[in-house]
Amino acid sequence: MTISVGNLVKWIGYPGACERGILATGPDVTGIIICIARRQHRVPPRVDVLWGDGTIGRGLYVSTIEVISE
Repeated sequence: MTISVGNLVKWIGYPGACERGILATGPDVTGIIICIARRQHRVPPRVDVLWGDGTIGRGLYVSTIEVISE
């Protein structure tokens, strides 16, 4: 599945992630991708997500989120 601005996503975290952070941003909290940073020195790209509580997650690794609706 390809990521795109406007995709609805949820936080799935990563091994060793802070449990408090996972509870604050997921898995029940959803967000929308608002920006994809495709810089040459960043492979794979990173994303900014506007979460349902109004906060913005910046520079998130694509592997830490899951697209639930395109």
